[in-house]
Amino acid sequence: MKMQGERAQSIVAGRARQTTSRSSSLFEDPAWEERFDRLIRLVHRTALIIELTGTDIKENRLKSVIDSRLAEMGMQAIRPRGVQPTCGARSFLSARQDRYDATYLMALHFGNRFTDEMSQVDTNLGRALDHALEVYAKYQRDCYPGGQIPRLSFESFVVLIRGIKSHEIGVRTCGECSARYPVPVHRLGIEYCPVCAVQDLKIRDARRVLDARIEAARRERRTAMGLDKPPAQRA
Repeated sequence: MKMQGERAQSIVAGRARQTTSRSSSLFEDPAWEERFDRLIRLVHRTALIIELTGTDIKENRLKSVIDSRLAEMGMQAIRPRGVQPTCGARSFLSARQDRYDATYLMALHFGNRFTDEMSQVDTNLGRALDHALEVYAKYQRDCYPGGQIPRLSFESFVVLIRGIKSHEIGVRTCGECSARYPVPVHRLGIEYCPVCAVQDLKIRDARRVLDARIEAARRERRTAMGLDKPPAQRA
């Protein structure tokens, strides 16, 4: 009876506990099978997978399972070397486009309840991971369709949200566009809104393209009218 109570509690808490049955399933909770397959398409760092899932599967067995399942998907595990990235690293969100993407991911993750949820931690690992996977999938669809590689990895997304919740990453609100955007601790000085910066850059680029097309059309018209020739050669 005690064993059953512990098992029910572990599933409620959302941990990915390994099954002890002789079935082909890896986890006690069937929902974790699909969830796990979605996760390993995005993350191959074993320590992070264990952390996100709360699984009690031993690391060596987990690596073997990941390799096997990825092979079935036609993929190969590429495990990063070294420690996991942190929000305190100077390279984290150092590029303007990275901060723009982080702003979008942050908005998708927190939604309208941004202020209330900043300090809250979802203790149900399954529910928390489901939300993170859905948010990242929408980010991929909206910003990098057609199989393009996103600027921010799923691992960077996890670091971003954790940094905001732990207040290691500040959040500011733009006075111009009202966007909330992240500011890493090493950039706490003057930091311009990445949304305004990127959109303004796009507008300037579009204006340059338009000006170039207008100038090309003018040259073609002058050529057709013979206005590009010396006065003595004109009809």
